[in-house]
Amino acid sequence: MNNSYQVLRIYNNNAILVLNQETKGEAVLVGKGIGYGRKNGETQDISPEEIEKYFLTYDDRLKRDYLNLIQQLDEKVLSVSSEIIYMANERIGPLSDRIHIVLTDHIGFALERIQSGMEIHNPFLDEIKMLYPQEYEVGLTAQSMIQQHLGVQIVEDEVAFIALHISAAREQKDVKESVKNTRMIKDLVDIIEDAINVKIPKDLTYSRLVHHLRGTIERIESGHKVVNPLLETLKRDLKESFEIALILKTKIERDYGSVVSEDEVGFMAIHIDRLKRSV
Repeated sequence: MNNSYQVLRIYNNNAILVLNQETKGEAVLVGKGIGYGRKNGETQDISPEEIEKYFLTYDDRLKRDYLNLIQQLDEKVLSVSSEIIYMANERIGPLSDRIHIVLTDHIGFALERIQSGMEIHNPFLDEIKMLYPQEYEVGLTAQSMIQQHLGVQIVEDEVAFIALHISAAREQKDVKESVKNTRMIKDLVDIIEDAINVKIPKDLTYSRLVHHLRGTIERIESGHKVVNPLLETLKRDLKESFEIALILKTKIERDYGSVVSEDEVGFMAIHIDRLKRSV
C-alpha cells in the first residue's frame, strides 16, 4: 500500500525529507533513485518498494546525524555511498540503519585522504580478507562503483575497511567492536609467529587458525562454554604448543576481562601444532 508524502526537501537522488500526510510527522526516506524527478512542495504517493530506509522523527539522533552528513558531503559521494549500501543489502542481507551514516562518512573521509595524497594503510588487511570474504567481495564491488561514478581508485587497504564496516552492520555491532576483535586476532597471530620464529604464510592453515581464533573470541564474548575431551592428552603430547596457547589465553583475558578455559586453550594448541607442522 502506497503512502502519501509531501516532499519538503530533496537532498539528492537517493534521500529526501518528507511529511507523512497521514501521521503529520517528518521523516527522511532513503532509497535508490527515490529523489529523482520529484520536486520540493509536491505531494506524492511513494510505494514501500522505493523506500530502503525510513528515518522517523522519533529516531531523532539517527535522522539528525544523517542530515548533518548530507549537508557536509558532495551529492555524488552521497549517491554512490547509497548505491553501495543498497548493493550490500541485496547481496548479504539486512544491515544496521547506522550503516548509512558510518559508511557514507567513512567513504567521504577516505576520498578526502586520497585526494590530499595521504597514504592509506590497513594493518588488518590479510585478516579481514580471510575472516570476512563475503564482505570483502562487497568492498571490491564498491571499489568498482567508486571508480565508475567518481573517477577515484581506492586501494585494497580501503576495500578492507569498507568490508569491516559492512561486517559490523551485518552483525548489528559498532565497527569499533569489529576493529577490536580483528586487532586481537592479528596480535595473537603475531604472538604465535614470535613463539615459533616463523612468518606464517597466508594459506589454508593460516585461514583455519584465524577463523578458530575468531570463534574463540566470539564464544568468550557470548559466554559459550566448550568441552575438550582430549585436554589431558593435548597437555602431555603438545606441550610446546599448549604453552604458546597459554600465552594467548593471558593476552585475551587481559584485554577482554574474561576467563579463557583450559578447554579453549587445548583447541588453540591443536591449531598451533598444525601450523608448526606446515611451515
